[in-house]
Amino acid sequence: MITLVMLSGGLDSAYVLAKLLSETDDDIIAHHIHLITSTARHKPEAESCRKIVDFCQNEYRPFEYTFSTIDRRGYVYHGKDLISAAFEAGAISASYLMATGNHIDRWTVGISLEDNIPDVRFRNADKVCRSNCTKDDAPDLFLLDPISQQETIDYLPYNLYKMTWSCRIPQEGDDGSYSPCGDCGTCRRLNDLTHMDEKSIQ
Repeated sequence: MITLVMLSGGLDSAYVLAKLLSETDDDIIAHHIHLITSTARHKPEAESCRKIVDFCQNEYRPFEYTFSTIDRRGYVYHGKDLISAAFEAGAISASYLMATGNHIDRWTVGISLEDNIPDVRFRNADKVCRSNCTKDDAPDLFLLDPISQQETIDYLPYNLYKMTWSCRIPQEGDDGSYSPCGDCGTCRRLNDLTHMDEKSIQ
């Protein structure tokens, strides 16, 4: 079984990657989309992905990591992340088949219980992926049973959890580093949760 994990750098996709690496024998391909927008979110997301991949390669097992870029800085509306992921999943799957002769069997994204995503969007994502593949090579969209973000935090190793990035509107410091805005939807949601600290893991 070859599984494509669309890795955003956030909490939920890090959970999916860690769970599949530790609890399945799937051959994993993790793929990150550098989704460039006017908010510069792609910079901390990319850094988080690099850290997450390094950690998971060392702590779990080897897997393939790839990335691509979508530049939407010229748009006021950046589109739905799930649909962008589906479009890239189709291209990745077709390219993988052409390059290796092997089919990617399924693809997935990170979804939590708190996400309010209508079923029609998942159906549309599946159609988009299939439409962007060559004939008969489309992987199936599958989702892990969703858990709450609190359960996700509790599942992940502390160091891995701290590597994740979820803010949609990062604030750039004078030194070029980024910090969460604390006010976007994902920040507000995570701020309401009980976070682990170093003392809790000793």
